[in-house]
Amino acid sequence: MSMLFLSCSIDALSIMLVLYPICYYNKKKQTPNGRQFLDTILPAYDDPLFSILIIIVLVLIVSISSLILGNYNEKNKRNSLQKFLGGFKKDKTLLKIEELPFEEAFIKPLTLLSIAFKNQGEYQKSINLNLYLIENISNFYKKEPLLEELGETYLKAGFLKRAKLIFLEILQKHPRNKKALRYLGIVLELLHEFDQALATLQPLAILEEDTKSLEAHFKLSALLDNKKLSKSEKVAKLQAFLSEQDYPYRRIIKALFSLDLEVAWQSIETDKIASILDILWFLPASKLNLEIISKSQILSSIYLAKGYIEPNDLAFKSNIFTIDTIVSAKQSGSEQVDLCFSYGCNKCKHHFPIGFERCPNCYAIDSIQVKESLVEKRLTKGYSLL
Repeated sequence: MSMLFLSCSIDALSIMLVLYPICYYNKKKQTPNGRQFLDTILPAYDDPLFSILIIIVLVLIVSISSLILGNYNEKNKRNSLQKFLGGFKKDKTLLKIEELPFEEAFIKPLTLLSIAFKNQGEYQKSINLNLYLIENISNFYKKEPLLEELGETYLKAGFLKRAKLIFLEILQKHPRNKKALRYLGIVLELLHEFDQALATLQPLAILEEDTKSLEAHFKLSALLDNKKLSKSEKVAKLQAFLSEQDYPYRRIIKALFSLDLEVAWQSIETDKIASILDILWFLPASKLNLEIISKSQILSSIYLAKGYIEPNDLAFKSNIFTIDTIVSAKQSGSEQVDLCFSYGCNKCKHHFPIGFERCPNCYAIDSIQVKESLVEKRLTKGYSLL
């Protein structure tokens, strides 16, 4: 605000310095009657000190007006944010934080507490703490990290519309916030608003962020979600994506197996089988292409271990430890060994029992690691619900 005051003062002073010589020149050209009239109203108007005083008064008027207007706009922004946050109701929890008188010293410990609640899955408590801090901090740049934390908590809790509003509110006041742009893209993707998600990449690219992988991710998601395209059109585009480096091989192969089996089998690359081992393992026997499988030692080993191919005198080696172990067990007469899969993120190192396209913890893309382990085979029975 002080910078605004100084700027307005300098501007006003510059205008007065320009106008002063003109006024002085016009004053010299005044008629005697005019001068007599001015002497009656302002006896000291001809005094240079009086002119300087007028300039100072005008500068003060302009500066004070600018200061008042700036304070008014700042108050409006604060009220707008409070009104915006008022739409997010605080649910009743064990925390009675609203009864606590606010102090600046509370900001750091309460922020750490809200993060701890979020990490433990206590999302409502985390949300209440963030709302309490945001409502009691007037400076936007101090509350900006809290708004980011609030938006992330809404995202993890599944309140996607609220998360979207929070990140849009941040970007309205700070358009160059990279974290808000990234999280807004994630929220829009989860809302299946892929065109808008792609639009968030342009400002990130301007801010010198690498957006190639994200762009490929959004485009692939938009293609798979598009209900207007036929299967053949989708397959053609997926085949084109396979030739581009930024598009994830695993997602494309998985989509092809659901759209066109022939193209999917033809698109399998031997050096990338480890990344799709679970997809191949869980394929039903009706979807196998025995002609292609018989030409590949790795594929033959996988389906020999699965039990879809009868063992013969040929020794199949896949160079995948778990697969070769099951094959050896089968050749020794043991049929009780099976595979179990888990999925890890190579960015945050968390593990999950099911696969993902974005890491559920850190939201990284193309970070999935398929990990298989040997388990005892269990016989399962299916019962009809009818």
